[in-house]
Amino acid sequence: MGRLRLLTLVFALALSSPAAATVIQNGRFTESAAGLPAGWRVEAWARDLTDVVWEPSADGRADGSGMVRIVNRGANDARLCQSVTVSPGASYRVSARVKTRDVGLGTAGALIAIEPRIADSVDVKGTQDWQTLEVTATNQDAGTWDVCLRLGSYANLNTGTAWFTDVRVDPLGGSAPEQGSRWPRLTLTPLLITLRQTSWLQTALPLIGGVLLAFGLGILGRRPR
Repeated sequence: MGRLRLLTLVFALALSSPAAATVIQNGRFTESAAGLPAGWRVEAWARDLTDVVWEPSADGRADGSGMVRIVNRGANDARLCQSVTVSPGASYRVSARVKTRDVGLGTAGALIAIEPRIADSVDVKGTQDWQTLEVTATNQDAGTWDVCLRLGSYANLNTGTAWFTDVRVDPLGGSAPEQGSRWPRLTLTPLLITLRQTSWLQTALPLIGGVLLAFGLGILGRRPR
C-alpha cells in the first residue's frame, strides 16, 4: 500500500507542475510589429546588407499566418532569432518550412540554427519551392536556446532570398537524472503535454493533482478510528 501511495504522489506532482513543453511564440507569424514578426529579433553580420520583412501567406490561409522574407543584397550571414526555454537533459526537434530564390551554391544557404553553436539543419540553396527543414538536439544544462532562421552562416556569407514559416519546437522527451539521486527526473509524456494545452484541462488538472496528492498522503479516504 505504501508503494501505491508513493506512485500516486509522484503522478499528482507531475500533473500539478508546469508543463515541460517548450512553445515558440508566433511560430506561424500571425502577428507582426513594425514590419517584423512579433516576438522575433533580427541579427546579421552586416545589417545594412540585409532586408528582413513580414509578409502575408501567399496561399491566403484563413488563420492569418504569414512568412518572413530574408533578402541578402550582399554576401551576409543574416538571421531571425527567438530565445526559447529548454530543460536540462531534454531533447527537442526544431522544424520550419522554407523556400529560396537565387541563393548562392558555394556557401551556406537557408537553414535552421540552434545557438549558441548547438546544431544546424541541412541548408537549401539555389531556387527551391517550399520544403520542411528540421534539426534535433539534446540540451545539456542550458536554460535557453536561440532558434534562428538563417541565410548564410559563420564564415559562410551568402546572397539571395529565403522565406520561412511554420516554425515549431517539439519536445522529444528524455531528461537527465538529478545528480546523486537514485530516481530519474520525472517528465510529462507528449500526451500529457498535449492535454495540458487544452484550455479546460489547464484549469482542471491542478485540481485533479491536488485530490490525488491528498489520497496519496492519506488525507482523503482515511477511515475514522
